[in-house]
Amino acid sequence: MVGVLIAMKLRVLAHSLTGTRAAGMILGGVAGLVLAAGTIALTASGLAAPAVRADLLAAVLAVWLFGWMLGPVYTGGGDESLRPEHFALLPLRPVRLAAGLLVAAFAGIAPLVSLIAFSALLVHAADRGPAAVTVALVAVPLQLVLAVVLSRVMIGVIGVAVRSRLGAVLAALVNAAMTVLLNQSWVLVWAAVELDLLSLGFPGRFSAVLRWLPSSWGLAAIDAAARGAWPVAAAALGGTVAVVGLALLLWARLLVVRTTSRPLQRVPRGSSAHGSPLDRLADAGRAGAVAAKELRTWSRDLMRLHLFFFALFFGVLYTLVPLLIDWPGMLPWAGLIVVAMAAATSANLIGLDGTALWLSLVDPGAERAEVRGRQLAWLLQVAPVAVALTVVGTLAGGGAATWPWALGLLAATLGGGAGLVVLVSVYALVPVTEPQRRSGNPLEAGAVFGQVLVVLLLVTLTAAPPALVAYLGDRWGPGLAWAAVPVGVATGAWLAIHCGRLAYRRLSSTGPELLATMRSGGTQARTAVRPGRPRPQLTTGRQALVTFLWVACWIPMFPQGLLPLWMIFQDSGNRLWFLALHLHDPYRVPTAVAFLLAGLVMLYFATVIPLRAGRTGAERG
Repeated sequence: MVGVLIAMKLRVLAHSLTGTRAAGMILGGVAGLVLAAGTIALTASGLAAPAVRADLLAAVLAVWLFGWMLGPVYTGGGDESLRPEHFALLPLRPVRLAAGLLVAAFAGIAPLVSLIAFSALLVHAADRGPAAVTVALVAVPLQLVLAVVLSRVMIGVIGVAVRSRLGAVLAALVNAAMTVLLNQSWVLVWAAVELDLLSLGFPGRFSAVLRWLPSSWGLAAIDAAARGAWPVAAAALGGTVAVVGLALLLWARLLVVRTTSRPLQRVPRGSSAHGSPLDRLADAGRAGAVAAKELRTWSRDLMRLHLFFFALFFGVLYTLVPLLIDWPGMLPWAGLIVVAMAAATSANLIGLDGTALWLSLVDPGAERAEVRGRQLAWLLQVAPVAVALTVVGTLAGGGAATWPWALGLLAATLGGGAGLVVLVSVYALVPVTEPQRRSGNPLEAGAVFGQVLVVLLLVTLTAAPPALVAYLGDRWGPGLAWAAVPVGVATGAWLAIHCGRLAYRRLSSTGPELLATMRSGGTQARTAVRPGRPRPQLTTGRQALVTFLWVACWIPMFPQGLLPLWMIFQDSGNRLWFLALHLHDPYRVPTAVAFLLAGLVMLYFATVIPLRAGRTGAERG
């Protein structure tokens, strides 16, 4: 059976590696190889004493394991080329099915890259004698099996947890915490530099915690074998095998729950006429009725509930982490981060409803009310929380000069987010599983990773006008700085109105094509704007380049460009990991500007390359 499952997965991959998916796999493979090479280089380098290098390797192995467990959060539920539901009617024992799916999961690029990274254990054992090398030959594949099976269990646990509202919220908290830990790792890097960990090593308690993690048991077995402590080496390897076995049994049980039960959908009882705010909103016209329906969906759809609380927890935790180094400067921006993440996770707003779009398409002229109602519902869902977090965060971590920045940027991003969530959902719709057919996995939101990155970038750009006014106010006077607030309100209002108008016009003209795309799961090409002209497709290489530019352009543009410029003009003494701040005048500002221009150039080509391909295809047509 295992051979059949592997052949099935390879056949599915061979037929699905086209366009964006192929480009994403190529980029992911290249990035993974770079990280794997870095892991091996760190292990083989002489940057630190052997004991410190061992601690660093333990920390890196823990990051790889967390990456396997966190990866499905970013990739829409992980690789499920072979879904357990496909085998639900076959007479297979759950453990046998789980074992077969586990072996089939090793057919892919990610396990191969991880195997290369885990070969750092061989490098670590190379100078510790033949016994250590022999143990490393066993520890490396065990490390890979451990990572893959824990990744499968993570997906299964979250899928079962969100079968109730409380479970969806708790799963969002766990996912947000792990995502923040990955995104705010610069705090740990800063602390490592300040504490001179390369010379002094990790604190004893932290090092002990690292060694107790299952990701370090293979390393512990190698060190024990080098010392001749064979019982300890056997216990470490046996413990890894035991964890793998227990995880496999747990996953088998989770597969049974997934394929034999449905999510718990508790719908609150309806209220009497005019008895609740939502009832009154529904009576306020067609757009109000859509908004009321959307707000009820936000509270009842477990996937939407999970995504909203993920954005909320991410924004709060993201701004709390810098308090570890006594820096409260991120607190005023908690609301802004929540708005950006909520917009990014809602960018496939229409796609999440599946083919229910036909209810609006059969009602002539309903497109405008559909779009405006969804915008209003999104604002009512996100704005109160974002405003509260901004006010509290500015009181706790900001000053008088922070208020114009926080309020102006928040107003602009709220309006920009309300416009982008509907605009992107009709121009870049991603088909997902129909709501009534979902397995309960909250991460089963489709291949939306690129969509999330694009919307995060666009929402950030909507804050540019009030940010410019606030900056000029900081230089010329507080009166001008407060002008950032009305500028932000005007910017947000214009974006919400204009993007909404573009969205409902697009929905009106291409609604049947969008419905066909959702019904076909994306396999059917969308109808071009002009009949008879097929939509041009980029080559895999060009698609990979465009994806790389979209993913990477924000690094030079914001962390190495705009943020260092702001810190330079604010005379901040913190240097952190920003390259320009580690230079001396007059090179700091030109370096930050150069990074900013590099990011803008990358953004320009990421936009222009597909447009040029479209024009070329139109001319040939």
